[in-house]
Amino acid sequence: MDARYIQATTVLPRQDKVCGRTLLPFCLRHRICLEAIDSPFLNPLDRVFKPHDVILAARIISTYDKAKMGGDFSIKEKWHMARLMLSNKLMQRCIGIILGVIKTSCSYPKLWEKETKTKKHEKLPWILACVSNNVRNGCTFEEAWTMPEGEAVWLSISHAIFNGAKIDIVSTDDEVMMDNFKDIIAKFKKENNLP
Repeated sequence: MDARYIQATTVLPRQDKVCGRTLLPFCLRHRICLEAIDSPFLNPLDRVFKPHDVILAARIISTYDKAKMGGDFSIKEKWHMARLMLSNKLMQRCIGIILGVIKTSCSYPKLWEKETKTKKHEKLPWILACVSNNVRNGCTFEEAWTMPEGEAVWLSISHAIFNGAKIDIVSTDDEVMMDNFKDIIAKFKKENNLP
């Protein structure tokens, strides 16, 4: 079985805490909310993190309730923000925990790339496509938005395949085989006395 699939479907909350909030597995709702505020957590390599980015990400990833994701900073959040401003070590630790939760929850299938002449739904946001595909195929609206992101993507792709989409997944076993392809060929040649 594909190791990425196993990881995606077995994500459990590890009870990681950031700024007093217990983080949940990262889901599509969390992603869309972080996109809405242009959070550096979605593209961390070329961004600068500020204490308010950490506070907002912790707030968003600690709930599925959209109403609790917004609003002004509470007194407790302001206190945590002050601590982050005073301690670079704490700031880096919190950033690392949040990025770890996101990475753990985003174990996607690896797909064989195919050249396509036209893209049928190129203007449809991939998050919306994933949620709508899962809802259309039996998930509740809330489940589609709040299951761990990797699981939602795997489920959506499997629905698409069963509905006739031409998608080929590269399994982790296939990757190992491709990585060892030259060794396999050399061994085959040696065993069969081929030049």
